[in-house]
Amino acid sequence: MDTEAIVQHLTDSVVARINESVAWRPGAKELLWELKRKKIKTALVTMSLHRMAEEVVNKIPFKAFDVIVGGDDVLRGKPFADPYLKAAELLGVDPADCVAFEDSNTGLRSAEAAGTKAVGIPNFIEIPIIPGRILWPTLEGVRVKDLQKLFS
Repeated sequence: MDTEAIVQHLTDSVVARINESVAWRPGAKELLWELKRKKIKTALVTMSLHRMAEEVVNKIPFKAFDVIVGGDDVLRGKPFADPYLKAAELLGVDPADCVAFEDSNTGLRSAEAAGTKAVGIPNFIEIPIIPGRILWPTLEGVRVKDLQKLFS
């Protein structure tokens, strides 16, 4: 199989295994729900294929994201700024007015390069601490008012 066929085969396999529900990190669903209730635009920026991301998003019991940007939607993926720049463009907003949550150094570098308020929330892999970088241990208890403070 060529590279594209392998990627499609693996994606099909993962999509077939997606359960009826989405596994949430602590606080993420509550924050996303509050963002939607307050009519704040949201985007999912992932390096997974777009159709795989759509499968996951379709399992969320509310319209969680206005835009999905998958790895196959950009020429240069993370750590380049392109995925976040595309998401901001599709949302019709300035990246500097966005908050991006990332659980990897590569993703965080992408969000930082795009000029967002990038917040690292480590999961399985440690994210290096560098001057000016924002790291939170969790989204548990985080609300829109906390995000607004990032712009003060």
